[in-house]
Amino acid sequence: SDTTSAGVLMKMSEDETDQDIYHDACFAAGMCCLKLASEGGEINRERLAIELMRLLGGLIEQREECPSSLIFAIEQLRGEPDEEAG
Repeated sequence: SDTTSAGVLMKMSEDETDQDIYHDACFAAGMCCLKLASEGGEINRERLAIELMRLLGGLIEQREECPSSLIFAIEQLRGEPDEEAG
């Protein structure tokens, strides 16, 4: 079983609810926090957003997938407004 961040994220269905997207975004962000902590790195919003963007880039490059949960997590961390919430 693939337990890498990318492998776990690949199991997400494309037909996700908002709750699923939020849960998966938290899961990905948490995994990145643990990775940074294990490497002795400083954890802050910008660093976490960068790690998530690297993960997203890898998924797009390797599997041509772009999980909405990762986009959501990156937007939240960078303080970008949610265009659809009105």
